[in-house]
Amino acid sequence: MLDVIRRHPLAFFLALLMHLAILALMIFGLDWLNPPEPVKPAGQIVQATLVDTARLKHQQEEQRKARQQEVERQRKQEEKKKAEARKKAEEKRRKEQEARLQQEKKKQAEKKRKEEQRKKAEIEKKRKLALKKKEEEKKKKAELERQRKLKEKKRKEEQRKKAEAKKKAEARKKADAERKKKEAARKKAEMEKQRKAREAAERKAREAEMQAQWEAEKEGRERAGITAAIKRKVQRNWLRPPSAGSKGLEATVRVRLNEKGSVLLVQVVKSSGNAAFDRSVVAAVNKADPLPMPKSPRLISEFRDFTFIFRPTK
Repeated sequence: MLDVIRRHPLAFFLALLMHLAILALMIFGLDWLNPPEPVKPAGQIVQATLVDTARLKHQQEEQRKARQQEVERQRKQEEKKKAEARKKAEEKRRKEQEARLQQEKKKQAEKKRKEEQRKKAEIEKKRKLALKKKEEEKKKKAELERQRKLKEKKRKEEQRKKAEAKKKAEARKKADAERKKKEAARKKAEMEKQRKAREAAERKAREAEMQAQWEAEKEGRERAGITAAIKRKVQRNWLRPPSAGSKGLEATVRVRLNEKGSVLLVQVVKSSGNAAFDRSVVAAVNKADPLPMPKSPRLISEFRDFTFIFRPTK
């Protein structure tokens, strides 16, 4: 009973209220719900009053019986509901108990399975350890046998090497004498060859030095000639600006050319201090396009991007 109340407190409270209401109705009656209607007098007053009172008592008795029947019916329904609720609660407890028992059985089965697995693993571990120990003993015996054979083989190998070493020492002594004789002859021939090669290399070096010196002098003359030709051509195309003054101005100019001498870029890298003079030099270089170019491939590469100082001669 207490378990049902704990699980369904609201239903229990409503049922209690309903029983209290029914009990109150049974004690106090329902006359206040159906007040008697006033009856008009018909015939003698005394006889009418007696008839109405009996009828009223009869109606009240019928109503009381009806109320008792209704209360009884509601009581039976409530008992039926309580019985059904107890049955459901009992069924729920039974199912929960069965579930707990089933869960406990599963846990016991799982525990038993794990214990069996543990025992099997322990047996397998012991079996593997025993097998490993047996294998290690077998390997140890095999290793001892291998070392014994290795020592025997090493002893025989040392004897063989000693015999071969003695034989080789005698052959080496004989070969060394022959080798020394051949080495002396080879060194003599090598020294002679090195002397001739050294003399030839010194001769080629002198010739190369003379050729390089001649080429450098030739390139120097060509460089000086091209530089002078460029300055002359720029000078011919230069117009002195009015604000440049008479003399003393000079500007360092960087010029970039293509292989044909066409001007690609003119840039004043060191100003004369006079902006008009600097602009006139740039204009003169552009007006002198194309500029003279050397014939030497190396000098052509050098004059593709060069710098010169422009000092006007007029």
